[in-house]
Amino acid sequence: MRRSFLVFAIICFTLMLCSCVNTGKKVEPLRTETVDFDINTAAQMVEKGEKIIADISLKDTVSRDEFKQFLTDMEDAYDGYKEIQWNYMFFYNDEFEDEHIATLHLNKDMFYPTIYHKDVEIVSAQVKNEYYEDETLNDIILTIREEYLGTDSKLKGWYRESLYKKNEEGKWVFFSFDGQMNFSDEGITSDYLKLK
Repeated sequence: MRRSFLVFAIICFTLMLCSCVNTGKKVEPLRTETVDFDINTAAQMVEKGEKIIADISLKDTVSRDEFKQFLTDMEDAYDGYKEIQWNYMFFYNDEFEDEHIATLHLNKDMFYPTIYHKDVEIVSAQVKNEYYEDETLNDIILTIREEYLGTDSKLKGWYRESLYKKNEEGKWVFFSFDGQMNFSDEGITSDYLKLK
């Protein structure tokens, strides 16, 4: 009797477990709309952070205060986004982690393309609206795409996309990157391309 009850309990538990397992099927939108976004407004949005990057890449060293201001300015330019550790990308951690070091060197072996560099352009800006059966899943994403349009073989095919969503006040707020952010290959330096 106990054994049959145990078997019954195991079968019930297994069936319950199977009914709770997610099938892994992705929910697809009922409808998707893509509309062009004003390219000049898109440029202004991207310029905020990229001007700071283009300016600092011209320097060899900065003071500790300039370093802290750079990080503050970048956080402001990217709407408080903290996933990217700009300090590790542009500086040497053995220097900025040591508070006794007052002068910090820029990482000259890394190139971050910006729209201020020759042959880097914004090629598109589009708003994608996705509509789902469950309206709480509806999504609106603004994608601003930059590409390298020159002939350099190391940079050929490069692109970076800046993605924005609207906040509660209806303002576009940065939330992610797609594509390749920077280069650190052999022969690449922080001034790999001339500024426009």
